[in-house]
Amino acid sequence: MELSGTIAIITGAGGGLGREIALGLAVAGAGVVIADLEAQAAEETARRVREHGVPARAVGADLRDPEEAYRLVRLAAEDGGPHILVNNAGGWTPDEQFPEATPAAWGATMALNLTIPMLLSQLALKPMRLLGGGAIVNIASSAGLGDAGYGSPEYAAGKAGLIGLEATHGVRMTCVVPGWIGLERAHAELAAKPEAERAAMPPLIPPADLVAVVLELIRNGRSGSVVELLRGDQPPRLRPPGPIT
Repeated sequence: MELSGTIAIITGAGGGLGREIALGLAVAGAGVVIADLEAQAAEETARRVREHGVPARAVGADLRDPEEAYRLVRLAAEDGGPHILVNNAGGWTPDEQFPEATPAAWGATMALNLTIPMLLSQLALKPMRLLGGGAIVNIASSAGLGDAGYGSPEYAAGKAGLIGLEATHGVRMTCVVPGWIGLERAHAELAAKPEAERAAMPPLIPPADLVAVVLELIRNGRSGSVVELLRGDQPPRLRPPGPIT
């Protein structure tokens, strides 16, 4: 896919990795629809995107509300898209996790990490097909790999579900599975750990490396591909397909 002149939706793009992806797409010539719970943060990303000479629309939205997902795709269609969807938004259940958290709390986490990406992907299919095709990239997490326990089981289950999604109906769907990304918050958390614990942890993943993987998947990714980028001192790895059952 040629990125220049396309319109991309990126969720959770008011900061962090979502903002980095938005700016990477802008440099490549794509316009961006930036969705974030914090409208002001989304507008700041949009301002930075526009500095690259491409259009940007900031959308303050709580995507756990399905109506907001419908609205987001409608707005992208008004701008001539979407050609691209990056399901980046995610997060843990605050304060308490399953089984201590209430069903409403852990259910909202499942919705944010899996149900809403699935809904947005479903909603994007028709406009993408009308535009001649499109690309969807899901940002999962190493939390969704393996069978070890995880601090937020609902988060891990949602991310595992993203990894399991397959390509659908003429639109390329791919997935990135990162480990700990070297964003500002991660550096602060790492610095607060005891020296011995810091030394035992793998290097953080440079955000630029992850953005490069996302852009490559949008441009050339084969539908159904899952790319793992688990540590900062190792290259991305295309995950072998699982057995057919």
